[in-house]
Amino acid sequence: MYPKDIHQISELRAADGTALALHRWAPQDGAPVHGVLFYVHGIQSHAGWLFETGPELAARGVATYALDRRGSGVSGGVRGDLPSAEAVLEDYRLGLAAARRERPELPLTLLGQSFGGSIVGALAAVSGLDVATVVYCTPALGQQRARFGSVGLAAVRQLSGRERAPIALEDEDYTGEARYLEFMANDRLMLRQITDRTRAAMVALEDSYAELQVPLAPGPDIHFVRTGRDPIIDLDVSERTLRALHGEFTTTSFAARHHYVEFSPVRRDYWDWLAGIVVPAVPA
Repeated sequence: MYPKDIHQISELRAADGTALALHRWAPQDGAPVHGVLFYVHGIQSHAGWLFETGPELAARGVATYALDRRGSGVSGGVRGDLPSAEAVLEDYRLGLAAARRERPELPLTLLGQSFGGSIVGALAAVSGLDVATVVYCTPALGQQRARFGSVGLAAVRQLSGRERAPIALEDEDYTGEARYLEFMANDRLMLRQITDRTRAAMVALEDSYAELQVPLAPGPDIHFVRTGRDPIIDLDVSERTLRALHGEFTTTSFAARHHYVEFSPVRRDYWDWLAGIVVPAVPA
């Protein structure tokens, strides 16, 4: 069992007044912190899915921050609703600034998992990333284009309002382990539906980076995490999109056959690797 006080939540206020939950896990009892990770979660998940990852990274000297996206987790806003791509990016700029204020002396790694990878890609393209390292873990880069084509994308861009559609994914796409499937089945905060304007915002986020004519100028170290098989993400599309966005990057593969590496048999290998990326000078 992990110490209960290792996980804390503070409240941030978005520009429109929406209450956003910023989660943090950090080493306890005076143990040193050597690096900072800011984790951007996926479409159905929330920061609570880091219930093992946060403590495990803290044990490795990493302070981990994760913002519950508006309408997700314990953040405010209409469930499953994103008013615009601009609102999403501004929320995450707010969360990143809060993490930097708490740990200004330490290098910061930004990680985007699944849909979180698309958010990170949009941040990179729209405003740049003032971080040391970026990790794209099984990222949903370019997936809207691969799924809908130009005609379908045009239709999704026109969507507005809060009519809901189910997220057509199975829990078994994320993990094959019984205890994690039980967790997901009982997770009342897991999103099962999203609004029409969330779908439009997802395309708008992708538009901001997928239409670049040349890769961004070199900046942070870029890492791409892929698995042996991903039932949700076309990782070849992700890799091509990442190449167009950032040019050069380092690829690391894990022998997982489901989407969420943290809920896979190789999770400890992943935690060790990730700690080594966040704190390269300190053994994981």
